[in-house]
Amino acid sequence: MIEIPAVIERCAGIDIGKREVAVAIITGPADQDGEVQTRVFGTTVPALEKLREWLVQTGCTSVAMESTGSYWIPVKNILESAVRIVLVCPRKHKPEPGDKTDFRDAKNLAHLHRHGLLEGSFLPRREVVELRDLTRRRKKLLGNLAAEKNRIQKVLETANVKIGSVASDVFGVSGQAMISVLLSGKVATAEQIAELSKRRLRQRIPELTEALERHHMNDHHRWLIRQSVEHAVLLDRQMEELEAKIAEKLQPFQREYELLQSIPGVKTTTAASILAEIGPDMTQFPSSKHLTSGAGICPGNNRSAGKSKRGRIKKASKFLMAALVQAGWAASRKQGSLFQRRFHRWMRRLGERKANIAIARSVLETVYAILRDGQPYREPDPRAMHETERAKLVRHHAGRLRRLGADEKLIAELVQQIASPVTPVAERTDTSPTLIRRACPAKVCRGALGFRARQTRKQEYSVEKDPSAGALRQRRPATKNKSKSKTTTAKPD
Repeated sequence: MIEIPAVIERCAGIDIGKREVAVAIITGPADQDGEVQTRVFGTTVPALEKLREWLVQTGCTSVAMESTGSYWIPVKNILESAVRIVLVCPRKHKPEPGDKTDFRDAKNLAHLHRHGLLEGSFLPRREVVELRDLTRRRKKLLGNLAAEKNRIQKVLETANVKIGSVASDVFGVSGQAMISVLLSGKVATAEQIAELSKRRLRQRIPELTEALERHHMNDHHRWLIRQSVEHAVLLDRQMEELEAKIAEKLQPFQREYELLQSIPGVKTTTAASILAEIGPDMTQFPSSKHLTSGAGICPGNNRSAGKSKRGRIKKASKFLMAALVQAGWAASRKQGSLFQRRFHRWMRRLGERKANIAIARSVLETVYAILRDGQPYREPDPRAMHETERAKLVRHHAGRLRRLGADEKLIAELVQQIASPVTPVAERTDTSPTLIRRACPAKVCRGALGFRARQTRKQEYSVEKDPSAGALRQRRPATKNKSKSKTTTAKPD
């Protein structure tokens, strides 16, 4: 029988519940079986303070508990000042059916924790937790706002108002102006309503007129739309206040926030979400592989009897996964980027969706390197990447020829003939600071219904290069195209 030595002499395990917690403390020398004490405490602040006093009196130094919903947070708030908290994923220590009680779960946690067999989860600082709450709420509000707009669009379709078939954004400035006229109940022709369109949409006034001709909007439809508009305006106001609060919470991490935006596909909203989920300090992760594993964006291990079976990615933070997948799609469409080359290479073998998951993992690994080194993203030199990929293909096909039984001397001659010497890439001598793009606060543009219309944000640079370093280009003088006059010469007879 193999015995695992104990590493902690005094520890505790807590089974978390909504109304009460079951606590088991194991104390005793490491080379002997410890003494087990169990008690039940409530989850109010006075009851948790009694639990803290009992842990301190028994000399307990470390506590293990499962991350059950949000019920573990009140316990952590009271105990973290007195003992070390080890938060454990409940899926890894799920008991067998018919073998579960609160005290048995607490004893199992304390026993595993005493022998050092529990792996704790990532617990960020309070500032990161508050930023995470705001970014997650922003995503929820954005989904609620999109759902409310879809309800308005549905009522417009049932009323034979086909604006959505012509305009790409029904809730832009032009769309809100036309919908407000329809809600007002004023008598207006389709031509008059279509004339409210702005800018490029005015090129499609005939199509808008046809889409609004002889609609069936009545008082019932107007009442339903007004209800949704009021809710949408409220959500949009809350979104605006929330974005300002997120910008305030990002002030201590402004440098890391700007560094993340140097990655292709990562801009303001995605950078804030990634920073809130993983935090700015990368020393808590031994390597990028530990970070991708914790984010659930690495392939699972499913190998048995010498055969590798299908391994899916595991479940983790859905908010971080959504941000990484969105960044992966954007990075794969960045012209000339390393992510685009990888995406097209992997897509032929894996398909679009799996290739995008692989790109999302590459984005997260890049995030780890940038936050660890404190340097912005630099696109690899295309010549060096081409030579590396070419050398990799040469090695691959040379190995295939060896397995087919080709002569080694012939393979060496072919490799020497095909492989071109790698041209050394000159190191960058530009000592000027790297440009980091920062989004300018766009001017709020509200439509006639009261909520913000979608706008394209301009970019500015947070660090400017020194003009003496040759970074500023001089404009060439404009040259006018001179028409050449055709001259005819008389041929001699």
